[in-house]
Formats: sequence, structure tokens, C-alpha cells
Amino acid sequence: MKLNKIAAACGLAVATLATQAFAHGPAVTPDLQVFISGSSALQGTLGKIAEGMMTAGTIDVYYDNATGGKDYRAYFGTVSGTGTALDGKKVLMHNRAAGGSFQGVGPVARAQLIDRMKIEAATCASTGAAYPSATFKCTSTVKAVPDAGVSDVEPALFVYPNLPAGETALSTTELGHISPASQNAVVFGIAVSDNVSVTNLSRSQITSLLTGNYADWSLVDPALSGPVMVERRGAGSGTQASANAYFGGLPCSANGVPLAAGSVAATPTTLITGYTVVENSSTGGVKAGLNTSFTVGNKAIGLVSTENTPVAGTDHWHFVSIDGIPATVANAVAGKYDYFVEQSIQWRNATVAGVAAPSGNMATFLDQFKTRSGEPTILATLPGVAALPTNYDPSLYPVGQVMKGTKLNNTCQPTQLFY
Repeated sequence: MKLNKIAAACGLAVATLATQAFAHGPAVTPDLQVFISGSSALQGTLGKIAEGMMTAGTIDVYYDNATGGKDYRAYFGTVSGTGTALDGKKVLMHNRAAGGSFQGVGPVARAQLIDRMKIEAATCASTGAAYPSATFKCTSTVKAVPDAGVSDVEPALFVYPNLPAGETALSTTELGHISPASQNAVVFGIAVSDNVSVTNLSRSQITSLLTGNYADWSLVDPALSGPVMVERRGAGSGTQASANAYFGGLPCSANGVPLAAGSVAATPTTLITGYTVVENSSTGGVKAGLNTSFTVGNKAIGLVSTENTPVAGTDHWHFVSIDGIPATVANAVAGKYDYFVEQSIQWRNATVAGVAAPSGNMATFLDQFKTRSGEPTILATLPGVAALPTNYDPSLYPVGQVMKGTKLNNTCQPTQLFY
């Protein structure tokens, strides 16, 4: 198996003097626009990779105004440090997280038009903040075909029950339109609102909570009481697909238990009286729901990637250990914590519906983006992810950055230890 031997020195873009660099507002015309859709669990990770390819001082960050960047973001800066024709180019990278991982698979393979944020002076206003905060917020979207996509799980996993309403599974021919590359391990966790005073749950308890077999918290701990509220993701989310497989056995076996078949409603503003399931369009929505539950007195459980960490004084949720093992990258790397999936990145390899496969500067950008997602210097700045032993040589990485195990790009199988 070929290993990518990436030197630690070839990481972040070289900074330039502030007097030589200019940020890129919405009136600036980009030399290249790139649209990457998919996983919301990896939203922060994608941003860090994009920013790492751009010259310090030239970067503007855009969030959609409606969701505060939970659904749509964009990064606009001058590329440097790649050693390619991209250096010196003004690149605007769009990212859509709305709808989750399927949006980084289906629309990419089928060359379908989906919404992305519209970057223009008329609908984007300065926030007054400085990078790395969002410097602009925008109010409009526009239809576009994604150039590439990212998914928390392998594209083949998007069959029932992981298909969004109205979607069909990709055919063998359609799957052949994309060339998925399994990149890094993404470590997931189970979070509860802070009014749920537990720090550990067993895998079987979590399964019961997510499927409705436990409708009241007293079944977990007699000292607790109150109906269970589940903050989950919708079908098409890689986060939800990971939970369907890990806790429900779906679609891995015909005997698996489907997750969260209870009522689906907006997050209530008053205390609920029965088991309720809330579907969220993004990981940001799950976190917001956990916070709202705490505020109004609901006791909630949610699916959150460990890329996310609760902010003291602002967030009111915490991760729990699973069977006594804390949800950390270190424990996943060591082969102790098994709730992780393998991120894929893909783009078209042929013309589909009249839309050509990426080429020229676009292909160069995507190749650079894919490679940099596993560089040691990038990984060191990214919470919640680690390199896979099938892709990267452990001897070239700092201790703790390469997984000891892998699922070999098959979410349904147990972890296999490599070293």
C-alpha cells in the first residue's frame, strides 16, 4: 500500500508583511472560484485547510447571515506556498454544510445544481470584525454545481436509511463518476446538555436513548428524571450515518435497529412531556439545540464530532465517555475509542450532464487541498481528526497524529489495528 510521505515543512502558507497584503472583500473579482459541499462536522477543518493555502493578511471569511455560518461559509484570499501556478491567484473557496455529507456525494457525482452562498457587494456586509472571525455576512444564495465534496463516510454508505427525502441511492455508474479518496479519521462523540449529570454512558444505553427504548432519563440513572430529547442529524448527514451504523447497525445488517423513529419537531421553547427527536441540518444546529435544551430545562443527548469543543460560559453541553473511554482523538489514535469514521473527498472524473471534470487550476487546487488535509503541520492544528495508517507513514508524523487502526474505508466493519 502506497504511503504519502509528506514533509512537515511543507505546510502552512508563508505569511507576508501586512503592508504588502490586502484582504479580499466582496467587490474583488476572484481568479478562481471553488465550490466544496458536504460534511458539516468537518466545516472548521475545511476552513483551516483553505486558510493554510492563503497568504496571511489577504484572507476574508464569509458566513451566511441566516445561520451564522452553520450552513454556508466562504474563504477568499491569495494562494501562496504551493509551488504551482496557483501561487499569487485570488481564490474564493465556497463551502456548503447544509444538508450534510450526502451533499458532498450525490450532487457531485450527478453534477446537480444546489445552493451556495452568493458573494457580492450588494448582499454581503462587513461585520467590523477581523480575521479569523467572520469579516462579512451575506444574505443571498445562488445555484451552482459543486466542484468537489467531502463526506464523513464512504459514498457507498448512502443507501437507506441514510438517504435524504426524495433522493435515490447512486447507481454503480454514478458512483463511477467520482473518485473518492479516504483521507483522515474523524472522531465522533456523544454529547449531553449540562443538566444531564452523567459523564459516562455505555454503548447499549446510548443505543436505547437514540432509538426511543429509553424515553426517560431515570432509566439511565434513578437520580435523573425527565423525558429524553434527541438532537440528531437528518438523513443524508455523515454524522447521522455514523450513528446509524455504530449504534443501530444500519445499513450494515438487516437486523439493525433504526434510529430515532420518534416525533420530529422544532426545538421546543418550553419543557416537553415526552420523548422528542429534533432533526438538525448541521452540527452547529445540534450544538445550538443542546444549549437551548439546557436553557429551557430539557435534558438532551446529541451527535457531535470532536472537532467541536464546548466554549466555557457560552455552551452548556459536554461529551460523555462511551463504556468508560473518553471521546478524544488520543484514545482513538491509540485504538481504545472506536466511534470514528473515515472522511472521504471526491470530485468528478468525467463530464457529467455537460459539466466537465475539474481541470487546470481547479484540479491543482483540489489536489493541493486533498494533500494538505493530511500534512503534519495542518493536522497539529485540527481538533477531532487524525491521519490513517493506510495513507500516511507513521514514522514521518509526530506521536499521536496517525491512527493505529482503520476500518479500511468500510464504516460497517470493526477497527483493524495496523501497528
